[in-house]
Parts: sequence; C-alpha cells; structure tokens
Amino acid sequence: MNFENLQKAVCQEISQTLSKIKGKEVSRFTEALLSSERIFVMGVGRAMLMMQAFAKRLKHLGFDSWVVGETVVPPISDRDMLIVGSGSGETSTSVTIARRAQKIGAKVVLITASEESTLRKIADFSVRIPAPTKLKRPDEPSSQQHMANLFEQALLIFTDCAGIILQQKGGLSENELLRAHANLE
Repeated sequence: MNFENLQKAVCQEISQTLSKIKGKEVSRFTEALLSSERIFVMGVGRAMLMMQAFAKRLKHLGFDSWVVGETVVPPISDRDMLIVGSGSGETSTSVTIARRAQKIGAKVVLITASEESTLRKIADFSVRIPAPTKLKRPDEPSSQQHMANLFEQALLIFTDCAGIILQQKGGLSENELLRAHANLE
C-alpha cells in the first residue's frame, strides 16, 4: 500500500474510533477535571507519551497537572484525580498505582480500549476508546495498523479534544494558553 492510501485509511480508522466514544463519558471526564484540585496522569510505553502530552496541555490551560514517575511529583490526595491511559487495562504498573491512589481516596479515571479489565474495576469511571489492544482479544475491533497504534493515536486526539472543551468552558484565549507555554526552549 502506498503512503497516500495508507494515510487515508489510518485517518479514517482514527475518525471512526473517535466517533464511537460516548458523549456522556466525555462530559463526565471534563467535569471531573474541573472539580479536581490536582490532576495526575500515567500510562506505560506509548500510552505514557500521550498522557504526558495531555499533562502539558492541562498546564497550559491552568490546571495543576503532574506526570506520575517524574521526580518532582507531589503526593496525591483525596482532592486529586489520577488519570490512567491503558489500552488493555491490565498493565501491572498502572494497576498497582491506581490501587494506591484509590486507597488514598483520589478519584481514579481510566481511558481504555477494553470493555472489561482490572483497571476498569478499580476506576471510579472510565472513558472507552474502542480500538484494538496489544492483547488482540477476539471481541476487539480490527485495525490495519500494528499493535495498539489506533488506541494510542485516538488517545492523543481524545485528550486534545478534551483540552479544547476545557478551554471553551474556561473562556481562555490562545494568548492565555501561550503565557503558560515553556519559554526555555
């Protein structure tokens, strides 16, 4: 397959996947972000990269956001929220940290591709991005991309869309976001 056909197919898969995310899950997610004192994000592998991008965007939007595992992360509290990005919902590191956050009383939110998982049972609620995972379960949708590419791509775009919703709700201008942008580049 040539690049032109491949990029059209990939973009179509992403669009179809995003269109299947439930609106009530998106609303619940953005409302939870607005009601949390601090927001902690985590994932493993490529999902972590997408969650790091979301944490940065949240900073631009004025949220007190942190990436779990960084050396400067403060302790989580019962006024905070942990967002876990995990396609399978079974990643052992994420399960361990989510259980710890739950025990402390933080709200735990999962963004996942899986309908059922260990993390889904721990989470207060979840947002499902219906895409294939690395587990390749028989009930998962198919993709012409390898491994969990489609989930990871849709995760990034979903969180970017959530950021735009938050920007609109907060009435923030592009210039206000730029004031929070890094200047040591």
